[in-house]
Amino acid sequence: MSIELKVPSFGESITEVAIESWIKKDGEYVSADEAVVTIESEKATLELPAPAAGVLRGITAQDGDTVAV
Repeated sequence: MSIELKVPSFGESITEVAIESWIKKDGEYVSADEAVVTIESEKATLELPAPAAGVLRGITAQDGDTVAV
């Protein structure tokens, strides 16, 4: 089973965020609610938690990339 990590809404004016850094690397085991990536918008910096326990696979955005909210 595959679970997608989604970037939460930062408010109406924020449509994209930057990947500051991955805390966990592709192939690492993560526990549910464990921080896996730090994202940054023009208003805030936030660590995103894993929605479920499992092995992190298929990272498509790298450090410094900009992604849609």
